[in-house]
Amino acid sequence: MKTSALSEKTIVILCDGDFPSRGPGLSLIRKAQRAKKSHTVIACDGAILSLLKNGMSADWIVGDMDTLPKKYQAKFKDIIHKEEEQDFNDLCKAFRFSLGILEKYIAEQKRKTDYSIIILGATGKREDHALGNISYLPVFAEKLKEKFPKESVTVSAVTDYGVFVPILDTTRLKGEPGDRISIFAFDQTLKIKSQGLEYKTDDVTFNLWWKATLNTFKKRDALLEFSHPAYALLYFPY
Repeated sequence: MKTSALSEKTIVILCDGDFPSRGPGLSLIRKAQRAKKSHTVIACDGAILSLLKNGMSADWIVGDMDTLPKKYQAKFKDIIHKEEEQDFNDLCKAFRFSLGILEKYIAEQKRKTDYSIIILGATGKREDHALGNISYLPVFAEKLKEKFPKESVTVSAVTDYGVFVPILDTTRLKGEPGDRISIFAFDQTLKIKSQGLEYKTDDVTFNLWWKATLNTFKKRDALLEFSHPAYALLYFPY
């Protein structure tokens, strides 16, 4: 469940927040760079500059190009996908673009394959951007489920400190006793019955984000049973 590892086919989206400096995030971007035939790296607008500073590159640059200097727009014109509309942020634009890449991946495969979209740099620099980026995850998960109902496709956001994973309904979790987990939901009518966690969530009303945070695994197997489908996020700190 803690999707902080590359799958067989992974699209890494780098936002223009804090560039990964340690742990799984830094390892992921390095591995994706070394295995370009299996993975695709998309930079959100000016995030390409962070890649260049770290001796890396991107396969695509997506966004409205408001933070990428003109000289770099000219240099990378062949890999830029520009979207100027302002209703959605650059992460959302990169996600939409990644759906076309996923379609190509799936069409090329002759056997069952796992696919993933891993978002890096979603947090840091500005907290409003961080909250907006993280809250998109359940929306992305729903879109992937609708568009690729027969495929195994996951989306997650990896930071220097942990991983965010969206869930949409009842979910079984694997972990080790003592592993930490926080649960966030965006529906006050949602009830989540929990098994295998230190603190029960059965009576939690999800009207504030802190309500089901700072929990731990009591067993290796845990269950979150939803009263109905809804947007929710899990956070697993390292």
